[in-house]
Amino acid sequence: MSNLWSHFACVAGGKPDAPALIFGSTTISFGALANLAERHAARLHAEGLRCGDVVALQLPKSEEAYALLLACLRQGLPYVFVDTKNPAERTARILARLQPHLFFSAREAENPYGRTVQASEAGWSADWLGDISHEEAPAPAPATGTHPAYVMFTSGSTGEPKGAIMPHQGILSLMRWGRSLFAEIGAERFTAINPLHFDNSVFDTYCGLLNGAALVPIETSQTTNPASWTKTIRQGNASVMFAVPTLFLILDSVGLLTAKALPTVRLFSFGGEGFPVDRLKEFHDRFVGHAQLLNVYGPTETSCICSSHPIDKEALDFSGSSFPPLGHMHEEFDHLILDEAQVPVQRGDPGELWIGGPCVGLGYYRNPEETASRFLQHPLQDAYRSIWYRTGDLVVEDHEGKLWFRGRADNQVKVRGHRIELEEIDLAVQDVPGVSRAVAVVLQSPEGGELGVAFTANREVTDEEVREVCKQRLPSYMKPTYVFQLDDLPRNANGKVDRMATRALLEKASKSVR
Repeated sequence: MSNLWSHFACVAGGKPDAPALIFGSTTISFGALANLAERHAARLHAEGLRCGDVVALQLPKSEEAYALLLACLRQGLPYVFVDTKNPAERTARILARLQPHLFFSAREAENPYGRTVQASEAGWSADWLGDISHEEAPAPAPATGTHPAYVMFTSGSTGEPKGAIMPHQGILSLMRWGRSLFAEIGAERFTAINPLHFDNSVFDTYCGLLNGAALVPIETSQTTNPASWTKTIRQGNASVMFAVPTLFLILDSVGLLTAKALPTVRLFSFGGEGFPVDRLKEFHDRFVGHAQLLNVYGPTETSCICSSHPIDKEALDFSGSSFPPLGHMHEEFDHLILDEAQVPVQRGDPGELWIGGPCVGLGYYRNPEETASRFLQHPLQDAYRSIWYRTGDLVVEDHEGKLWFRGRADNQVKVRGHRIELEEIDLAVQDVPGVSRAVAVVLQSPEGGELGVAFTANREVTDEEVREVCKQRLPSYMKPTYVFQLDDLPRNANGKVDRMATRALLEKASKSVR
């Protein structure tokens, strides 16, 4: 099928009474969700929106939020989820980039570029829909595989949010891969624990819901108690859980990453950042014979997931990395590993990963400068147009074709003339027994740049232990001057460790010890 709505319509038509969304004691069937989506589609059409117009959604997870997503797909309207916790200034910058025709917001907000639907009051959807029927929906827009499905915003290297434009064909490919993981995907229940504005939610919505599986939505931003998350998962009988490693480590820190706390989950998938192998071994050992673990990798700009690797004893026992393998590239993806001169490296040597194929995005919305810096012509092909995505991720490909993460090209710094990859310091400190996560940063001082490192651990770790491991693993110019143990590392809205916020925190702390 050429677009996402036609796929969903087929799924919903084949199982109209099956559960699609499970909110506690409330269950919405596929048939009811499809009808609601068609009502929203009719209303969007009545508002004058046509194929290609943008709709912004600053909404928490709800029946209406998912129905609006589907309505946008039906009418060929690229949708954008905006973080409900965003500072107003950041939301304004995103809206300025999008210039959306319609903005649904659960907060007090303005849309200078079109209409705002205030979705903060009870009954807002009834007022918005009125007495419109699903039978009044126009014919679905003839969206093709190359038509934008959604725009996903990520932080930009310039400090401005940048919106990756993702086509239908890339997500359809992701869904095909998702179906390959299960004997009968429609019998599964996926946790929707990732925020809707965050890339990982694409797995929940498309590999899960649009493939016929039920979703069990969880709003971690509104309910910060991890025990309530696991309770919702148990009550919803969720069998598949995908999240960033940090979230699993949070559950672990309070004793909830166990088969007793999560008895219904049969597949744990994680991605978006590296999972320290020592902690992953513990995770794996607790669920042997009960659930499978799957490491996935993929930039937002390449349809969420482009490689994966099951976590088994072989993957965990590999001694050459502090993180598990990223695995083999999936079908419909091509890749190159290039040096700084854009020449392929020898197998086994590190280089920057470039990704090609139909799953590569369409660029950044209204952002030609960032698009030109990342979406580039195949560097070894000048006979025809072939746009690839330059990831900025440094990887190594082993003799079996598996990829291994080796850091970021754009986290390279210079300290006293020495070029340093900060991830190398991270990984060294994470080798200290008990340390679960470490983040290295460059701190400014009167003498110039100084290296600092913050870390979390399950015990009290002395500075001397950290310095001794760094002495063993790193050249003298890479040893951190400042070492700080924290209860938790700063994280961004998506749950990932935030290096910039850590730097700001350590700048203040380091001044007191200088």
